[in-house]
Amino acid sequence: MKPLAIYPHRYRREITRRSEQGQSFIEFALIVPILFLMLVGVSFIAQGFNLQMVLYGAAYEGVRVWARNPAGGDNNHCSPPACDPNSGTETNFDRYVVPAVRQYVTNNGYDGSRVIFYNDDPGKSKDELDLIGRDPGKVEVSLFYPYDLPIGNFAGGFQPIMIGASCTMKRGS
Repeated sequence: MKPLAIYPHRYRREITRRSEQGQSFIEFALIVPILFLMLVGVSFIAQGFNLQMVLYGAAYEGVRVWARNPAGGDNNHCSPPACDPNSGTETNFDRYVVPAVRQYVTNNGYDGSRVIFYNDDPGKSKDELDLIGRDPGKVEVSLFYPYDLPIGNFAGGFQPIMIGASCTMKRGS
């Protein structure tokens, strides 16, 4: 018999290959969940940016509609024929701007009824709208949309992420 010292490279290679056969599979199994979580995270961040761009477009559309309102078309008045000035409940903002914004958001794949104007508290929102509506030179619309991350019951007690956008335009444009 020939001693192993004569063929050291042949036996050493076989032993090395045999011990590394499952290493690449184990590394792949450890990395795949991390890569999957990164891919899911990037997709949800991209959806958030898409929602923000839709809100910017909706705010622009709302400001454009409000800026082109007829004379006396501030928040405290109602211009006929679209709404009845004697009803006392509906304003130009409610009649013209809100439906335009909600329709824009709905047309781009989101729920238009979830859009919040100026503030999530209706009383504060009405006060802010009254202050902004008095300015004769410009109109401004601020929108917020609650964005829910799909993480299940893990973060059930957390507040939703509010994505916002606003646009300002010269009145009468």
